[in-house]
Amino acid sequence: MKINCQIAGDLMVPYLDGTCSEDSKKSLEAHIAGCDACRERLARMGGSTPNTTPGPEAVKLTGYARRVKKRRAVIAAVAILIFLAAAGFFVHTVVNLALKDMEAREHPHLFSQPPAEDTDPNADHTNYQWDPTEWEGVTDLTAGPLETTAGEVNSYTLFTNSTEIKVTVDGMEADMRLSHADDETNLTLQSHRGTVTVFVGLSASYRYRVTVEAPPDTPVTVSDGYDTPVTFENSLKYVLHELFGIGRDPYALG
Repeated sequence: MKINCQIAGDLMVPYLDGTCSEDSKKSLEAHIAGCDACRERLARMGGSTPNTTPGPEAVKLTGYARRVKKRRAVIAAVAILIFLAAAGFFVHTVVNLALKDMEAREHPHLFSQPPAEDTDPNADHTNYQWDPTEWEGVTDLTAGPLETTAGEVNSYTLFTNSTEIKVTVDGMEADMRLSHADDETNLTLQSHRGTVTVFVGLSASYRYRVTVEAPPDTPVTVSDGYDTPVTFENSLKYVLHELFGIGRDPYALG
């Protein structure tokens, strides 16, 4: 119990004649250890002041406690620095990936038609470059959607730089078929029925042709795989979705 100088003075007589309680004795000794005036007063009354100098073991324990406290502070500081560095690296990496994705969507890498003898759909076509003069009459869906009719849509040879082509028939359900434009033996690559169909699993290395079974004057729109505007925010959402499964892919159709 912490006491003041007045209470300490009241306890000095019973302290000197040994009649005060153990708690009172400890309280007085603790007060005298930090009060020069009371210590001198007790000495004048003929009592010896308690030894307040810490022993070797106490000094050793105090030094050890200080070292432990310092070590813990250093470990905490290092942990904070590592966390901040990791967070900075994470943000830097994700932002860079989002910027690269945005750049790739705004300036897609276009491919030319692979050689006629290359029939492997899994072949590496990264060395083929797009040459606008090489394929006369090819409609590049990356430049914008094709607005046509059911009677005319099959006459277009289509190029997509994504893996999807969306076909929309205005006001009615219809049978739609997607085929390789350069492969007459594969006329039913994919087929669906509805007013809107998304053909998936496509490659920029090939050209495609769409057939719509509907009255010839029925309006038909054919578009590339991306309906969502290309922005940094959408590319950031795409990166977070692909890396960590957070949210949804804003560029996904449907």
